[in-house]
Amino acid sequence: MTTKYSKCLKLVLILLSLAALAQSSSAQSPKAKVAINKTIATEEELAIRKTIAGIEEAWNTHDMKAYGALLAEDVHWVNVVGMHWRGHKAVMDAHIAFHKTIFKNHTMKTNNEEIRFLGNGIAIAVVTTTNDKFTTPDGSVVPERQNRLTYVLHKEAETWKIAHGHNVPIDPLAAKSDPVNAAR
Repeated sequence: MTTKYSKCLKLVLILLSLAALAQSSSAQSPKAKVAINKTIATEEELAIRKTIAGIEEAWNTHDMKAYGALLAEDVHWVNVVGMHWRGHKAVMDAHIAFHKTIFKNHTMKTNNEEIRFLGNGIAIAVVTTTNDKFTTPDGSVVPERQNRLTYVLHKEAETWKIAHGHNVPIDPLAAKSDPVNAAR
């Protein structure tokens, strides 16, 4: 072997070794990729659950500033009777007004959260809550009941914010006839 050929061969072997090393460190087994993706999903789920817990805490303490901090600027909200508010100011004006009146002594408890990721930085959470009784503006008393909220969340910086909220009461009588979930 000539010295020139030997040096070329050595250089090729070094480059191939470096390429193999780079390939092995960046290529992961499917199990490793799933584990990493699951870790990321778990971290993101925890962050979303933190936002949902923040909503409950702000609601129960009637801290509308904290409540508003969990909503996106372009948030839409459909409340339990179908009122549709668009934009942070409108959503907060409504919540502030109701927390000064019918919800001033009202609390809720989160019972269940189901989270589904739709893509990079977007998720849906279906949240079941138990709500204390309250009195409507016309004097009707709404007894303790469960509601189901659907939140569309998106990630802003490191925080998950609610971009859309929709709240419906759960009708226990109708739930008994649910052809899919009645047996659960």
